[in-house]
Amino acid sequence: MKAWKLLLPVPFLFALAFVPQAQNPADKPDNTPPDLVLVTSIAELNYVNLQGVVTSVSARNVTEIRVIEDVAHAIRLELFYENGDYSLIDVAAFHLIRAGASTREVKLVRGKQGHMRYPKGLIGG
Repeated sequence: MKAWKLLLPVPFLFALAFVPQAQNPADKPDNTPPDLVLVTSIAELNYVNLQGVVTSVSARNVTEIRVIEDVAHAIRLELFYENGDYSLIDVAAFHLIRAGASTREVKLVRGKQGHMRYPKGLIGG
C-alpha cells in the first residue's frame, strides 16, 4: 500500500474536529436583544414609590441605574453605588434631574429581568 493513501483520511478528520457539537438547550443564548446603554451626566434621581412617597437620591455616589422593562406591576429600578451597595426599587414614576449643584456621569441601562445584575436565586425572577 502506498503511503499517500494513508494520508487521505487526514483532511476529513481535521474537518470533523471543527464541526459544532450538539448543545444542551439550557446552554443556548436566549436570543434577546442586548441591553440599551447610555452614559449621561445627572445630578439626582427622584422617584415616586408605590405608596406615592417622593424620594430623592443624589447622583454623587450612584454609578449605574438599570430600568428593568418586563415587570408588569411597576417600574423596577436597580441602583448601583460607588461603594458596592445595591438597591432594587419598584416605583410608579422616576425623574432624572440633569442640572444641579454637583453632577456625575452615570450609566443608564434599559434591559430585561433576565439581565438583572442582582444575583439570581436570591429574589424571585
